[in-house]
Amino acid sequence: MRLVVDTNIILGALIKNSTTRSILQSPNHSFYVPEYALDEVRKYFSLIVSKSGLNGNEVKLLFDLLLSNLHVVPSEKILTKLGQAERALKRIDKKDVPFLALALSIDCDGIWSNDEDLKEQKLVKVWTTIEILAALQ
Repeated sequence: MRLVVDTNIILGALIKNSTTRSILQSPNHSFYVPEYALDEVRKYFSLIVSKSGLNGNEVKLLFDLLLSNLHVVPSEKILTKLGQAERALKRIDKKDVPFLALALSIDCDGIWSNDEDLKEQKLVKVWTTIEILAALQ
């Protein structure tokens, strides 16, 4: 699968050693994140440390490990789709605009997010972790 990964997926993988973390580390799939997501994840490092039981260095190391399997797409690569994404998400969550713009900018199977509000837009498919697991079986 080729998926744009929402920040909530990365945060979940950092907080808990889970199926989500295993999927993100799988070489059988291609995962993409907008550059914006890196700053968003870093903003929550102290929360990740408190919830995960890991220290700051361990969280940074784990984040770097996850990043090794993520394609980080520079902001300028999604600029042409930002307007379309903003219009589609104007009544939903503006923080999701870069993820939708990225999904519209590349050939992918959709967005991996556990944010149900994101499913309100109809431009790209939004996959929850449960739906991904079902598709992989």
